[in-house]
Amino acid sequence: MKKVKGREVVIVNTKGAIAEHFPCCLIKKDEPLVIFIVTKSKTTAKDEKRELAQGKELEQGKELEQGKELEQGKELEQGKELEQGKELEQGKELEQGKELEQGKELEQGKELAQGKEQQQKCTFVTFCVEVTGGKNITSKEVLKHKKHKHFSPLCIYAKYGDTVKSALEADGRFSDIVFAETCTLCEEPQKQTNITMSTVVNKLEDRRFQIFLKDPTNREVLGTTKSKISDKRFKSEGDTTQPSQSNPSSTSEEGPSVGNMTQEQQEIQKNKRKYIPMPDSREIQQILCDQFKRLQDHMKSRYPQEKSESEVIELMREEFGKKPESFTEVYRLTELAEVTTSVCKVEHKFIEGTGFLLFDNFILTNGHLFKDKGVLQEKTLSVPTTVTFNFDNPLGSGQWKVDVKPEVVALQYGVDRWGRQVDYAILELSTPLKGKKFPPGVLQKYGPVPQTGGIYIVGHPDGGVKKMDSTTIIEVEQRNAAENKHLGDNQSSIMLIKESILSDELDKEFHEQMMQGNLNVLTYNTFCFNGASGSPVINPSHCQVIHGIPVYGCQVIAMHTGGFLYKCKETHETQSVIEYAIPLRTILENVLVYLVDTNNVQMLSRFTTVAMKNPHLFELITCLIMEMQTTLQPGYSDILDGIWKKISQSHKRDEMQK
Repeated sequence: MKKVKGREVVIVNTKGAIAEHFPCCLIKKDEPLVIFIVTKSKTTAKDEKRELAQGKELEQGKELEQGKELEQGKELEQGKELEQGKELEQGKELEQGKELEQGKELEQGKELAQGKEQQQKCTFVTFCVEVTGGKNITSKEVLKHKKHKHFSPLCIYAKYGDTVKSALEADGRFSDIVFAETCTLCEEPQKQTNITMSTVVNKLEDRRFQIFLKDPTNREVLGTTKSKISDKRFKSEGDTTQPSQSNPSSTSEEGPSVGNMTQEQQEIQKNKRKYIPMPDSREIQQILCDQFKRLQDHMKSRYPQEKSESEVIELMREEFGKKPESFTEVYRLTELAEVTTSVCKVEHKFIEGTGFLLFDNFILTNGHLFKDKGVLQEKTLSVPTTVTFNFDNPLGSGQWKVDVKPEVVALQYGVDRWGRQVDYAILELSTPLKGKKFPPGVLQKYGPVPQTGGIYIVGHPDGGVKKMDSTTIIEVEQRNAAENKHLGDNQSSIMLIKESILSDELDKEFHEQMMQGNLNVLTYNTFCFNGASGSPVINPSHCQVIHGIPVYGCQVIAMHTGGFLYKCKETHETQSVIEYAIPLRTILENVLVYLVDTNNVQMLSRFTTVAMKNPHLFELITCLIMEMQTTLQPGYSDILDGIWKKISQSHKRDEMQK
């Protein structure tokens, strides 16, 4: 388009007035563009300087061009004679080759052009802004040039990841007041959603805004308050004046007079009244204030862009403020203490671990405690195994042991039929010594795994006294971040960590599957390493509504199984990158299937008796019955009869049949 001196163009598409540097890839095919020619307006001295500079460049350019043309003319005459001969020979070959290449290039060019256009479109975001300001800015010009005032709205483009401020600055049509003042974008037409200048533009596609200015009154009040506080603080820092000793009232209130005090007492009294300011306190305060503003902008960018600033501040207040839920009711601790009495130490001559009483005299622990050669032959333990209850203090008072029967009730280690990781063993305990009684089993307190929240792990790490660790669930999406943080905090041991994970192909594959969320495991960070395998994982925040009142209690949700261990290079202590537990639901499903396959009617009946007291286990037994009735096989009838008998005794047969 030919430029006319003193004239400018304004281009308007279907969304609004676009800038002259608007990307062509964002203009749709057959989209109409309206071009307006307006008089160029000089608003600043920059335009005059630019015209003078352009005039000088034009004069110098003409002289240079004339000289170049004379020199190039001579060279062209000599070169043409030589090139004409070569061109005649090469012309024939080129024409034949061009015809073949042009066909291919045309096809490839179309595909590349379409692909580039789609890729470029995906990297941009467009939104619209009104040319007139809104609240508190109506009387001020938000545009640099008045020519755009008649073409509302302005269509703004920005790259993904840019902020609103950088997009408006790059557009070049907005005045400095938009960036100097505390301005926000208020969405049209509802005028409720406020977008700050630090907001990322990714979710602003095809939205329309008007520029608002924050209430200046509030800013003035805040500024005044700040200055008063600062003046007072600075005055107190420099004020080291002693109280007048000639005032009798002051001396009588502070204690004995100066004349009656010894020299040591006078020195002490003098130091009490003297205030020594912290060095560089003003500079430190300014640094902290600057950092807080950046932190605030960063926190705001983490929340959904559709929320207003007031809603974001409320979320931040809720996240970082003190909450009543941070308190723990005493009855929760009492119930937690009752659960921990079922935790026991499991040991044989090769290894130590942890277990917990499931129900009756059956304990649940990890299957890998018995994977060593010579420990287990088929379904029988080859080495004496014992469990210790009440090992709660180093003096050993109150603890008592009981033997484990050699016959293993159920054991699985590896991957189950559904491709899930399993690692469990159910052992039956012998009759305890006279005067001892097994604590209540935790099966009645079984519950599902929550997505987030705090958990407790109770076990015997390193074979020592019973310990409890409070930690937090690491969600699937946060596992990589948690691992990277651990690597960053232990950079001196990075090679040892990678060697411990990558040295074994099974460990490497398990680690990759777990980090991707393909394994049904629960992840967290804990200090419970060797000896804590088989510890119960407890959810202390389970809520149950009783008579309309929410009551919180403990639920056993999983069994701590292991982690990715390594020896710290500096301290030589055993540490772990991340730890995991197998959900109790996964274990119980495999236990029931195992008992059905082995036709263990007695164990299934005892399990069902306990399950009728827990709604989650009730649902689990229902699924088992439906599966057995669907795939009815020889021998299932006796098992079903035993299960239904226990259901009838609990008076829940009608509920189960529904």
